[in-house]
This record gives sequence, structure tokens and C-alpha cells, in this order.
Amino acid sequence: MRKEREHDSARSYQRLFIYLSSSSALFISLFLLFRVFEEISRGIAPDRVLSVVCIAAELLFAVLAASTSFSVVRGGTMRWQFGRYFIWMLFITTLGLIGDAVSWGVGLDGIRGARVIQAAGTFLSYACSFPLLTIYSVYLISYIDEDEKDLRYYGTLVGGLCLDGLLLVIIAQFLSYDPVAPWSLRDHQWVYFFFLAVPMTVTCAVILIFRKKLSNRNALRFLSYALLVAATVVIDTIVGDVTLAYIAAAYSLFQIYISVQFEYERTQEDELAQQRIAIMLSQIHPHFLYNVLTSIRALCRTAPHKAEQALTEFTIYLRGNLDSLQTRECIPFMQELEHIKHYVDLEKMRFGDDLRVVFATPVTHFYLPPLTVEPLVENAIRHGVMQRRSGGCVAISTAQSSTHYIISVADDGVGFDTDTISSSRRIGLSNVRGRLASICGGRMEISSAPGEGTTVTVLIPKERGEIAP
Repeated sequence: MRKEREHDSARSYQRLFIYLSSSSALFISLFLLFRVFEEISRGIAPDRVLSVVCIAAELLFAVLAASTSFSVVRGGTMRWQFGRYFIWMLFITTLGLIGDAVSWGVGLDGIRGARVIQAAGTFLSYACSFPLLTIYSVYLISYIDEDEKDLRYYGTLVGGLCLDGLLLVIIAQFLSYDPVAPWSLRDHQWVYFFFLAVPMTVTCAVILIFRKKLSNRNALRFLSYALLVAATVVIDTIVGDVTLAYIAAAYSLFQIYISVQFEYERTQEDELAQQRIAIMLSQIHPHFLYNVLTSIRALCRTAPHKAEQALTEFTIYLRGNLDSLQTRECIPFMQELEHIKHYVDLEKMRFGDDLRVVFATPVTHFYLPPLTVEPLVENAIRHGVMQRRSGGCVAISTAQSSTHYIISVADDGVGFDTDTISSSRRIGLSNVRGRLASICGGRMEISSAPGEGTTVTVLIPKERGEIAP
């Protein structure tokens, strides 16, 4: 639970940082763009026309990149690891665009500390390319399968190669001020290109290695990003008076955002729909249906009134599962709680006093995805307490902290090893975890050990749990 709180807190700080930095970048870009247009209006030397046009284009793309950052964060993309990497690529590209535009000194006349600002811009223009390339490689792997081992392996590989280039930029920054023999990267662009070309080659190789997991369209999009940036770096190196690399990077990111990012989010929505179906099917398990109907049939002979009541409970339970397929929004917790109680009543009809369920839910005024807690209760009963001869107890409780609504489902059943979880239980828990993350940004934590019972804790951010559908 503590780790989940720390994770959500970190993500909130990331979101605040992006908002503040994007606002600052937007303001700086607009200010510099105004200064560049002011200098153009006064007339510029013919040999600088091309450079000034490129600088104006860079600042325009910086404005677009900063604005896109706002759009992506507000769109909820940061709840996916893939989306968070995309946000950081936008942010670094924005820094690179502003830094490169400032490094030419256009529009800085009359500003105090112009030389220091220009030097800082030069450093940013060269330095940002290396972390951008590293994050792009990790972004690519996270889009393909989000395998933690692959993320660490390729992130470390490309990051190590990019670190060499970043150290070159830092060293060159100091050498450029040497009074005896100054050495500047601007005069040795091919050295800079070499340190970029090596990690770029590895990134292209990653795309080819995972080619089978990508569609032809997406493979070309990802590959074109690296190749287009590499081509513009070559052009910048040869021509010398233009700056196209970061413009190409920003343009490629916009293309990825329009195509790949939207496609990814649609895929996630489709997976959520499939999870809803899977959850419904898991809840209407054939053995469960058979056992409930058998119990109702027995009651018809011995206690017709109880049979009628049980049939009503069963009908309401089935309707709740079917309604969940039509619901894409969060529902009130009280609605989920009523559904749980109908399910518990049906199970107690089968197991009698062997099954005890305790409700301690003082906090109820919040929203959550449908069928979030009920599958956890079913797991606690089916795989936990009813695996013991003497049965057991399931406790369902709610609480709240300053940042989260907290739901806990605890049982004193047989427990399990979280590293060797059964496939049926894994599917149910995975569905719940995925729906929580995608619909409301929630998290789930499991604590269990053989013979010690199981506790599953669900944390829903208050900023999402208080929003009515």
C-alpha cells in the first residue's frame, strides 16, 4: 500500500512538473518568437535569412510541442507507462527547440546576460538529443510489450551509448572557453554526429529485432523517426546555416501522437471491453450456476419462500453482471456493495455457517469501475476460505486517506504464494488491476502467504473517485 501511495504521489508530481515546465516553455517560446519577428521587421542580412527562418520555425514547433504536452496530460495518457515516456520526449524536444533557437543569438539584443543565455542554449541544443534518443528507445520497447527486462536491457544499452555523447557535450562546453585553444562542437559537427549515429543505429536495430510484433505501418513510423532525425543532422552538419534536427524530431512526434498514440489508446479501450466480458464470464462460472440452481431446486421442496428469495437474489446478481458490460464509466461504491451482498447471499445459501462475511464500510461516497471488488470477494471465497474444511471469514472494509479511497478484502483462508499464482486467479486479478489503472488511475496491492490468508487492497485516487459519471 505504501508503494502504491508513493507511486501515485510521484505521478502527481510528474504531472505538476509537466504543467509548470510546459507553461514556462510556452511563455519563453512566444517571447522569443516575438523578438525574432521584431528583428525580421527591422531587416536582416541576406546571408542570415535562412537561419532566421529556421529559428522562427523552431520556436513555432516549440509552441506546438508545449501545447501538445498539455493535451496529452489532460487526456489521461500518463496513466500508461507508454504515455509517460511520450510526455518526456515532448518535454525534451521542447527544450532542444528553444535551446537551439537561443544558441544563434537572434532576438537576444538588449537582454541582460545575453551571452550566458546563448551559451546555455548551445549546451541544451547539443545535450538534449542524447536523453531524447534514450527515452525514445525505451518508449519503443514499452509500446511493443512493456517487458521490464527488455526495458532495462535496451534502456541501459542505448543510455550507456548516449551517456558518452552527453559527456562529450559537457567537456566541449568547458573547452570552448579555453583562451589558448578553444574547441567547440559547432566547429566539429561530424564528431557530434558520430556519437549520435551509434545509439541511433542500435535503436533502428531494436525496431528490426521486434519487427514481428509491429504492424508494417507502425514499424515504418518508428523507423522513419530515427532516420529522419539522422538525415536532418547530416544536413545541419553539411550546410551549417540551418537547424532542422529538432524540427524533424518534433514533427515525427506529432505524427506518432496522431497515429500510434491514438491507436494505442483505442487498443487499450478494446482490451478493457474484452476484460469486461472475461470478468462477466468468470463471475457466471458453470459450476457456480449449477450449484446455485441445485440449491434453489432443493429449497423449492423444503422452503418455497426461501427458494423464491434465492431466485430473486440470483436474478439481481445476473442482471448486475450483464449491466457491467454496458457500463464504461465508474459507478457508486454503494451499487458495487449491493452487488457483492447479492453474491455473498447466494454463496452463504450453499455453504451455510462455514462462510462468514463481515462488512465494515464507513466510507461509501466515492466511485469505482464496475465489478472491481466483487471478483476479489469471489476469489477470497472460492480460492481462500472455502479451501479449508472449517471454512473461514472474509472481511470487506473501506477507509480513506488524504489522497485515496481504500478498499480492503481480507480472508483467513489458505493463502498462496504470489510468485506461483494459479492461472484462474491470475486472470481475475489481472483484469481488475488493468481496469483500475485504465478507468480511474487506481492501483491494487496483494499480500498473501501459504497458510496465512490473503489481503487485497484497492486504492482509488480521490481526484478520480469523486467524479460522478
